Amino acid sequence: MSNKALEGCTLFAGPSLQGVDSQLLCGEDLVLRPPVKRGDIERLVAHSPPSNLAIVDGVFHAHPAVGHAEILEALRAGWRIWGLSSMGAIRACEMDTLGMTGFGEVYRQFASDPDMSDDEVTLIHQAQEPFLSLSEPLIHIRQFLRQWSTEEIITPAQEQHILNHLKNMWYGYRTLGCLKEVLLALSVAEKQIDGAIEKFSTYRIKSLDLTNFLKLQPWTRTGKYNVASRDTA
Repeated sequence: MSNKALEGCTLFAGPSLQGVDSQLLCGEDLVLRPPVKRGDIERLVAHSPPSNLAIVDGVFHAHPAVGHAEILEALRAGWRIWGLSSMGAIRACEMDTLGMTGFGEVYRQFASDPDMSDDEVTLIHQAQEPFLSLSEPLIHIRQFLRQWSTEEIITPAQEQHILNHLKNMWYGYRTLGCLKEVLLALSVAEKQIDGAIEKFSTYRIKSLDLTNFLKLQPWTRTGKYNVASRDTA
């Protein structure tokens, strides 16, 4: 790839935008698009010169998921592509040896654990803007439970019990209300649970990764830029 910086960045995002400062989305060089689906990148590449592209969120149920072939064709056409937070992190992990660049903690977790399931980042959300989440991805709940186990609010055995319970549940049923019910069943004080849920945004690493990406604006830099790779500890 040329050392000349490509202009602008097209960002496919939806529910991961929750909690992201709107000021970070106001740059003239940033084009915001809805969660990516099969064919979106193919159409973009067909009608636009090579530029920067970031995949954050993507659909897979109502429409086929974004394909590896169209990403690969975009890379071959000179596009610079990042993947982070959700569907993007998964595709970047699958294609980082083919030129796609992974970014952030969610990507790091997928890259470091070959057994990590796509189900970890899956959720249901509104079909239209602002694509508000209607359930909570397991990866966020896992972060929360790990912290509570570290602080000895729950035991490691209880942490694993809750995770096993939620993993065997359809992702659309994984809500903070559901999490509260499980914790109440373990005799955790309701006031303590409610206080933690009010601050749950601190565990939403999908949105935190997107915030960091927008702050760093790696698309403005030349050369290879990879914050997290398979070698990251």
